[in-house]
Amino acid sequence: MGWGDCGTDSKGRPIGYVFPATCDHPDCLEEIDRGLAYACGDMHGEDEYSCEKYFCYKHKMELIKTHDGRYVAVCEDCYNESLWDEEE
Repeated sequence: MGWGDCGTDSKGRPIGYVFPATCDHPDCLEEIDRGLAYACGDMHGEDEYSCEKYFCYKHKMELIKTHDGRYVAVCEDCYNESLWDEEE
């Protein structure tokens, strides 16, 4: 299976790089797609770092270190939430 059509997210939106979209940041009209390159964090799932939104590169620029030592780019809200996780 390719990453072009990956089904739908929890909001019922089609996901994959073949689906044109607009950045999920409020007031941003940047054209993107719903592929992994624009996904907040990494792949969506229970053990991943993601809000299940898709952002242009301007709005997905904060790097966090995952529990397994990888770095992933996330949106500002997820970055701020990860700071609270580190303090616990």
